Amino acid sequence: MGFLSCLAAEYYRRANVTGVDTFEHASLKNSSLRKAERNARILGLSDRVAFHKGDILFTDFARKFDLLVSNLVFHNLGKKRIEGYRRIARWSTPESYVLIGDIFFNYKADRVRLSGLFGSVTSVPVSADGALYRILVMSEPKKKF
Repeated sequence: MGFLSCLAAEYYRRANVTGVDTFEHASLKNSSLRKAERNARILGLSDRVAFHKGDILFTDFARKFDLLVSNLVFHNLGKKRIEGYRRIARWSTPESYVLIGDIFFNYKADRVRLSGLFGSVTSVPVSADGALYRILVMSEPKKKF
């Protein structure tokens, strides 16, 4: 999470970036909020990158975001991922873009769910070997929350 947040801040030089992660899942071995903050400081990005310890299912923001990026989060949520999809739609504006890179065990069903939340859902080709990892780009949330 720290790497992705810093990469976004480096690419979007006028953006303020908020990174959210639990820092506790088994797949995040040796990850910590302190390490993410230290890396942002080393890269000279700490004035524009803020990290929050949280869970997408329990974290809520009073604000909206222009760009939401998730990488390898939703497959860990099982059936609860649908609520996670609703939350990111709630944090989006009509001009926002959402990028989800993940392992989609049931890609067709998830795409249908996301199409119910966003006006545009596009799949970005990642590999030709039929891997479960895909990148989806969404925009135009259908509901105003």
